[in-house]
Amino acid sequence: MMKIREWLSIQVAKHPKRVVLVLIILFNILFISVSAALISSLSLHGTEKMNFFHAAYYTVTMILDAGCIEAVIKDIGTTGVALTLTCLAVIIIGMITFTGAVIGYLTNILNDFIEKASAGNTPLYLSNHTVILNWNTRAPEIVNDLLYSDHKETVVALVKSGSDEIKKEIEERLHLTIEKENAVVFQKADTMRFFARRRYLKNNKLGNNVTFIVIEGNIFSQRQLMDIRIDLAKAVIILSNDPSDSAAEDGRQADEGNPQAVKALMQTADIVAAGNADHHQNIIIEITDPWTSDIVQRIISGKDLGEKCNIVMFHVEKCLGQLLAQLSITPEMTPVYDDLFSNKGAAFYTAPVQTDDEIGYIRDYLSTHQNAIPLTLLTHNGESCFCYVADNQDGLNKKHERKSADYRVKLNQRQSECKRVIMIGHNSKVEEIMSCYEAYIACQTGDPLKVTVIDDADCIRRMDDYRRYSFVEEVAELDIFHMNRTFEMIQRLLFDTTEETSILILSDDTELDENADSTALMYLVYIQDAIKEMLRKNPSYDKRRVKTIVEITDPRHYDIVKGYDMADAVISNRFTGNIITQIGEKESIYDFYKDLLRYTSDQPGSQSRKPQLQKVSTFFRETPPPCTAYDLVRAVFEASVSSDELHPALVLGTIKADGEIIIFSGDLSDINVSLEAEDKVIVYTE
Repeated sequence: MMKIREWLSIQVAKHPKRVVLVLIILFNILFISVSAALISSLSLHGTEKMNFFHAAYYTVTMILDAGCIEAVIKDIGTTGVALTLTCLAVIIIGMITFTGAVIGYLTNILNDFIEKASAGNTPLYLSNHTVILNWNTRAPEIVNDLLYSDHKETVVALVKSGSDEIKKEIEERLHLTIEKENAVVFQKADTMRFFARRRYLKNNKLGNNVTFIVIEGNIFSQRQLMDIRIDLAKAVIILSNDPSDSAAEDGRQADEGNPQAVKALMQTADIVAAGNADHHQNIIIEITDPWTSDIVQRIISGKDLGEKCNIVMFHVEKCLGQLLAQLSITPEMTPVYDDLFSNKGAAFYTAPVQTDDEIGYIRDYLSTHQNAIPLTLLTHNGESCFCYVADNQDGLNKKHERKSADYRVKLNQRQSECKRVIMIGHNSKVEEIMSCYEAYIACQTGDPLKVTVIDDADCIRRMDDYRRYSFVEEVAELDIFHMNRTFEMIQRLLFDTTEETSILILSDDTELDENADSTALMYLVYIQDAIKEMLRKNPSYDKRRVKTIVEITDPRHYDIVKGYDMADAVISNRFTGNIITQIGEKESIYDFYKDLLRYTSDQPGSQSRKPQLQKVSTFFRETPPPCTAYDLVRAVFEASVSSDELHPALVLGTIKADGEIIIFSGDLSDINVSLEAEDKVIVYTE
């Protein structure tokens, strides 16, 4: 008996539903058997042939349908009281113990199934999908950028908690993006005729092609990782914690390493490397500190993952610091990068090639292709590939008949101009921003950059008053509650200098989520008032010399910034989210991005190539006559490589004097270009 009790207690503890089901079945079998025996023994004259099995059948039918009692009780007047009471008891008790218990049990199972499915705890049968492990402020941008993909996308996010909030966040984010993009499409279609309008809407209207599933659970659980078919995913993205998460669960500060991400990487790499996928899978892990970078590098070098698994370390702080530094030096590149870094419109693509002659390949490619612009030769995992700008991957292979290069231009030697940056506030990327400024200066001649830092006293002290940076001319304390001194300094800097000036307002990414971007937005209000006051005092001042760049982390604040004149918003999380999305689809593109975002090159004394803005009046010796984008790209490239004093240059688009931006994409021969002296061209060059 003791062993039976022990076994029963174990079964109740481990499988309570199974025990309940067995008890329901056993009780009903016993009940039906006893009832059938009583009914068959109490049969009246004329029903003697009703044996036990007949009685059992009638017992079940009476339980399921009380009207079936007539099969046993033919005439209530001649039926005995015992049989009548027995049949009534069978009906009443059976309805409770048989029908009620079974219905209750099945209802419980269905409710449990619905709850598990809603929580995402059921196995998925997927392949070629994107998996996100952990969640942070960059994750929504990763999902959002997939809206612009050419095919349907499935994203599965495995998070520790907050699945309901994440679902609502993504639904709102995707809905707003679709609504905003389609509003522009409908506006352009309003002036078209009926059939042209229908065709345009069909080809350009944005739909929701993203299926998003969020699962709440343990990101280190092998069972749950296999349930979401991580072994068949095309990309696995392991996200780090946000800087606003000031301390980990064990009390360690967030900037002292991310062991959770490392552990998730080790688990994921083992599953993917041993998985059933027949394609090369990408694992992207966010890196926010040197410790995590070092240990991930050890994992990559010390583990033979085979051809199925490729681990990419994405340095978040370094990438964002370099990006903010570049955009503060050239603010007009903000919308250009916003377009090129996304799957929307023109984007960067790679394809394998068999060549080591970069210049010769570009010349030959441009003579036979007009749907993509070749940029640079890359080496990834020992193999050569080329990076292009195009609408989609298919555009790289579209050929046309070889054309002669009749259209020609003449270029001037590029001259560097001195830039001034006023950096206000701080975030976790300040040191990366300053390092990028140093790299920029090292690649230029003369005195190319002057920086003024305005921040609160504690942060200035933490950076040792920026003494180690020779290009920092002035450091001033900022008190947001007493802004008069800051007003005076900014007005003095803007009025007394002739350089183009950028005001970079940084968003403190260590603020709590509910306070996200609040400090940066307050700075924006004060700075805009200071500029307006200066313009009121000096009406002749050319306000085009001043650009304000505001970093924000939450895309919902974008419209707030756009409501102010002379201000552009840099949604830092959107840029990094878009880059991560593209790396997941084509991992070799990360080598291109690393070179694009830095200023130093592998060759001493030179800078890396990147999109830059050149004024038409200074870039060309003469303003080029009207032409197509295809003619302009070929002509500028040939002119740049024909002179030893120039660097190879490829035109990616134009910015008109009124601010209109045109990024070359699609069939370049269908894009008409008419340049004026005050316009600017977007040139990919050193």
